[in-house]
Amino acid sequence: MTPFKKIAAVFCATALSLSLSVASFAEGTGKVEGDGKDLVMFTITASNVYGANQIKGAEAEAKKLGYKLTVYQNNFSQPEQDQQVQQLIASGIKPAAIIFWPWVADAAINDARLLAKLAPVIQLTQEPNEKSWPFVQAYSGANQILIGETLGRTMLKAREAAKAAGMKFKSDNGKLLVFQHPAGEKTGTERMKGFMAVTKDAPFDIIHTEFGANSPESGYEIGSQVIPKFKGQFDFLFVSNQQAANGIIRALKDNGIAPGKDVYIVSGDCSGSLEAVKNGETFGTGIQPAAVEGALAVRTAAKFIANGKIEGDVIQMEVEAGAPAITNAPPAKLNYMPHAPAIGADGVAATKIWGYNADEICAS
Repeated sequence: MTPFKKIAAVFCATALSLSLSVASFAEGTGKVEGDGKDLVMFTITASNVYGANQIKGAEAEAKKLGYKLTVYQNNFSQPEQDQQVQQLIASGIKPAAIIFWPWVADAAINDARLLAKLAPVIQLTQEPNEKSWPFVQAYSGANQILIGETLGRTMLKAREAAKAAGMKFKSDNGKLLVFQHPAGEKTGTERMKGFMAVTKDAPFDIIHTEFGANSPESGYEIGSQVIPKFKGQFDFLFVSNQQAANGIIRALKDNGIAPGKDVYIVSGDCSGSLEAVKNGETFGTGIQPAAVEGALAVRTAAKFIANGKIEGDVIQMEVEAGAPAITNAPPAKLNYMPHAPAIGADGVAATKIWGYNADEICAS
């Protein structure tokens, strides 16, 4: 057997033994302070605005609570994240908890299973599904259905604004072109559920859903392909996030379509520059504070470490200008970050969450 095959065999045996049963974790420490213990976080690349802000918030909160945080970043790639999980296992680190954002939830079940052998897993951003819950202690992050509901309510306001401006719709309730998260990402699926629920009494006429726009570059590239096909057929755009919307706006202009006049745009969250919201090219967005999400994930991990258990089903954090004090109480099963709508420049200016203004939340 070659040295490479020997190493591979040893690793496979280790992975198999890890997959047989979930580790039993010690009783709670009784305090949220980490005293130098290790935390590990798996998330998206800091080259993405949302990823950068999420990591920044997590690092600041970990430092405040006395934890040493190691962050693994993937470039929107589940195979890359799979390799990173293997790297952690091989490293021998025994963290006090692991914060895990699975890039594709269904494809990351085995990662969650393996991580659960090492430490309590706090899942981030994408809620666990029934297959992953056995390996996850708690969820911390965005309430994706709430974000979809917020997007839906903002879209209803956009329709009223368009009517008031004299816009003639291409169907009774307006035709809608959807630019959704990458296919298979639970974030987009949950947001659409919320959107459909709040618009069901006067539903938009969805003419097409395009998956994958998640940045200014992909928004422009995908928008440049899709918009000419449907030019003259839509009144409204549902866009996964403002980064993608900023790219799609460029594609609209290339095709002679004036955003905020010929078409009304609402984005699900505000990652990226807010200039288009301030100048009216995007009607409204959701202020989803990634730095707060990162901080809340660390707090949730710290509270689980302190107690060794969860208590209750849901904690929905309210929108507050300043960060609330952390307590020693156990986390809930679902720990949701605050989320606020912002319409136009006034809405952006009025928003402050946990010490961050809207520009700091979205674009820094």
